[in-house]
Amino acid sequence: MKKIHLWLLALASGLLLAAAWPVNGFTPLIFFALVPLFGAEDFVLRKQKEYDAAKAQGKTGVKHTRYHVFGYSYLSFAVWNALTTWWIWFSTPAAVLAIGLNALLMAFTFTCFHYTCRHFFKKGSRWIILFVYWIGFEYFHHNWDVSWPWLTLGNVFSTRPEWVQWYEITGVLGGSLWILICNAAILRWIGFRKAFLNGLTSQKSVFNASMLAAGLIFLPFLASVIRYYTYRPQGKPVEVVVVQPNLDPYSDQFDLTPRDAARRMLQLAQSQVSEQTRFIVTPESMLQENVWEDEMPYCTSVRMVQHFLKTRPNAQLVAGISSYSRVPPSDSAMQGVRKFRYTDNPFLKYYRAHNSVIVISADAMMPMPIHHKSKLTPGVEIMPFAGKLKFVEKLAIDLGGTTGTLGIDPGPTVFISDNPLCCRVEGGSYAEHRRAFKPADTLQRIKFSDIICYESVFGDYVASCVRAGAELLFVSTNDGWWGNTPGHRQHASYARLRAIENRRDIARSANTGISCFIDQKGKVYQATPYWEPACIKRQLSANRALSPYARYGDVLGRCALPLSLFFLLLTLVYRFFPQAWRNRVKLIRAPSPTPERRD
Repeated sequence: MKKIHLWLLALASGLLLAAAWPVNGFTPLIFFALVPLFGAEDFVLRKQKEYDAAKAQGKTGVKHTRYHVFGYSYLSFAVWNALTTWWIWFSTPAAVLAIGLNALLMAFTFTCFHYTCRHFFKKGSRWIILFVYWIGFEYFHHNWDVSWPWLTLGNVFSTRPEWVQWYEITGVLGGSLWILICNAAILRWIGFRKAFLNGLTSQKSVFNASMLAAGLIFLPFLASVIRYYTYRPQGKPVEVVVVQPNLDPYSDQFDLTPRDAARRMLQLAQSQVSEQTRFIVTPESMLQENVWEDEMPYCTSVRMVQHFLKTRPNAQLVAGISSYSRVPPSDSAMQGVRKFRYTDNPFLKYYRAHNSVIVISADAMMPMPIHHKSKLTPGVEIMPFAGKLKFVEKLAIDLGGTTGTLGIDPGPTVFISDNPLCCRVEGGSYAEHRRAFKPADTLQRIKFSDIICYESVFGDYVASCVRAGAELLFVSTNDGWWGNTPGHRQHASYARLRAIENRRDIARSANTGISCFIDQKGKVYQATPYWEPACIKRQLSANRALSPYARYGDVLGRCALPLSLFFLLLTLVYRFFPQAWRNRVKLIRAPSPTPERRD
């Protein structure tokens, strides 16, 4: 195989991955999309091991060909990233950097797998190393400052919920593992078939390999389909109204006054709210004022909402808003803390900005519980490593809202609606500020979490909200920055996986589409068109039961990450201290001396 063939195989994998991706992709392609790249890496590994063996035997004149596994894998992943997330360009030219960096991290992970396999493990078991490295990488990529879980392999099934009902056990990382295993099994079958054609193995071996590959693909699929058609949604009924106001984030957000924006939202809601409506869900940054949290009751938009709810006393409204909170001097070193330049009063100097959601009731005397967005968008709401590299804070991308590193809630937030006039919050920044309320009728009590935009891509975070008590999930987002591209459709489809993982109904409110309802099996109802104002209503089921994934989270990732770091450490030790490693191996393998027998 010539080098040009290796480059073409790498390119083929990138194109196949993109062709399988939501929302217009042909999903079955994912089961062999990585086979060309795996085949190129397998060929290079065999050639390198032949060279290493010849060198160890002291043979001279052996030609050493340099191969570029990192380059092959980078080509595959760069093509995949570019063809599936090109729409980021609509919000910022930094899309080129984001696509390139994500492909770089993927290629680094794949190259680590290759170098580890060059020195350790037999050919038959070496793919286990790839599974460990890749799942560990995806889990790590969900939990650092430059998180980008958008292209987690398991997300490819977001438009095929009937295929992955077992995500309620494994989460989306289980889908990634399934894809990797199937691709490795198909490559193994191809190897056996090639060996059979060359007379090096039996037809039985080819048959066994083909049956293994078919079983790995179809058995999880069949189990999921059975679960899909036998699962029955559970929980008490709750009527929810979702509003899609359709504000253009590039013009209306700046041209409309906060009063006009709130009026448009309330006029849409008025057409669907009934006496049975319990919650009205609105998008991210629906209330246009930037307000201090201790002054929230005096906000014009909030007063308009309270006046609207007085004639609908059974409903509460969930609204996105940009808010600010003051920070005492003792906490001035916390992440996201900003300071005023024109005051010397230490108690007024420090503050934090937030992307928030509040719950408004008809009673103006009731406190408004608040949730601060916890999973922030890199480059917009959080500047990576800003605590150590202060200058990067000035590079924040302005998408019309509050930019720079925002203040976050340290953990999951759960709103507890004891009755239509009273809502409180547990968790987040307010765990230590719980208010005393009169005992409520537990039949009326509803616990829910509102997931703000980017948070909905993080399965483990959403599961932590459910584990903390959320019976319903709301998603408030604004995807209008990307225009009518695959971006907003991909984002909407990923919410279906959160419904399956946690067995929770979801009400999704997007500023410019797609707004919809999603049941506990991932099925979508009343999806609204893009770029049209809309208001929809449906009765959802508030479920208290915990799925295995909601109870335990990303167990696969938590196990794979330390294992991958261990394998990487072994590889580095061998790479920099090869002779010491060989001596240690010889010492371990050497037979222990037989003790002398004494008469």
